[in-house]
Amino acid sequence: MEIFSSEKVRITQKYGLGNMIFDENSSEEEVIHIMNGDFGLIVYIKEVPYRVIPRGELVRKNKQSEDGNYHFIYIQINMESGEYYIGKVNRKSWKEIDRYQGSGLRFVNSYEKHKDSFIRYHIESCSTAEETERVEAEIVDDELLSDPFCLNLVNGGGGVTHHSSEERKEKIRKYMIEHPENYKNILQKTREMFCSGESSEALKKRNMAIKETMSSDKFRNMTRDRITNWKSENPQAYHEAREKNKLAMHSKEVIEKRNASLKKWREENPEKNDEYRRKLIAAQHSADAEQKRSVSLKKFYKDHPEVAKKRAMASAEKNRKAVNMLDLNTKEVIRKFDSIQEAAEWLVDHGLAKNINCKASICNVCTKRTVPGHGTKKSAYGYGWEHAE
Repeated sequence: MEIFSSEKVRITQKYGLGNMIFDENSSEEEVIHIMNGDFGLIVYIKEVPYRVIPRGELVRKNKQSEDGNYHFIYIQINMESGEYYIGKVNRKSWKEIDRYQGSGLRFVNSYEKHKDSFIRYHIESCSTAEETERVEAEIVDDELLSDPFCLNLVNGGGGVTHHSSEERKEKIRKYMIEHPENYKNILQKTREMFCSGESSEALKKRNMAIKETMSSDKFRNMTRDRITNWKSENPQAYHEAREKNKLAMHSKEVIEKRNASLKKWREENPEKNDEYRRKLIAAQHSADAEQKRSVSLKKFYKDHPEVAKKRAMASAEKNRKAVNMLDLNTKEVIRKFDSIQEAAEWLVDHGLAKNINCKASICNVCTKRTVPGHGTKKSAYGYGWEHAE
């Protein structure tokens, strides 16, 4: 009797239900099997038959393994939707076996939503954990993964479970490098989910959970400690990472993306943007910030004198103003200078001033003529002065 059927998986049952009423037509074999909890269930996966191991027989299987542990291949089937998941389990006690349902991400999501619809069948007993790897790899292949009802995301045989943490990570890493083709399905499904542009409730819930976790003080302190330890243990790698990050942040693509994101945020949050600008300006002009900036600039100019000279020249060029030398009596322009510096040098060259500090006197006369009420000096070194513009 067939009790489940799909393209790749079907289940048949040889004997009746456990609560059946036996009569004179029931065979001795049928009665014995049913009394032992064995209903003759056969799971066909790609038409290969696998006998479902009865519970009473399962609990004694550890006696037959080499290390005294349980090693099973199982299948979880959603009897309503037809979805199924095939996995392996290696545990020391029967309680762990009974509690464990599966670890595949896609299966776990489906199981949490439809827990009552799933039925688990143990279809293969192995003597070692390595044997479960081999059997799972034989069953879960590319052909099975192509079935839309299959909840497995990768090919079977991805590593023996329950090693130490570092051993397990290294083995999984090595396996993934050696068998990249086994992960094409999970990569493709992940890419489709996150690049589809659709915002599902599950994805929103996941994003909120990530944000809450990353925003907690515990997570921030843990991350800070981890980064601090890594920096102290790997100074050269940290320096290289910083330089690489600087180059990436100043690339054209990243700048354009950042500007677009900031523009969008400003448009959507004008009040927050105004508040942010006020706080930023206040912070930039605080006494501590100015003191810190002054010390930093002094150190920078000391370490880079050529830059300091270049900036000084650029600042002087930007602030340079042309001045006219005037006759005190007629107020006519006698000579034009491109800057006060040039006028001061002319006075020094002609013996009218001792040094270029005479710039202050020339500037005072020019300011007196342009700013009402500023000073009383009307001439300097025998001439009148004014800004050309």
